Amino acid sequence: MAKEKEQYLEVELFWAPVEEKGKLEGKAKSISSRNEMGNFDILPQHINFITLIFDSIIIDTKQQGKIEYEFNRGVLEVSNDKVKIFLQL
Repeated sequence: MAKEKEQYLEVELFWAPVEEKGKLEGKAKSISSRNEMGNFDILPQHINFITLIFDSIIIDTKQQGKIEYEFNRGVLEVSNDKVKIFLQL
């Protein structure tokens, strides 16, 4: 049986103001957060999606494992396995 190729999301995370927390770029296995409808997860091959997010986000990175960020509000956009996250807007 052939081993399936592991898939990742390309993630870019930005804070406003930038100097407060910096920026994260890299590959992730999954992303978990919360919007008005409740908790949700983003995995590779997720449908294109944009939402306001609240409270926290957990990014399961390829290199560093799970990283959690706490914030008041942000925006998350997914398109073709690329995820852009803007926090503290």
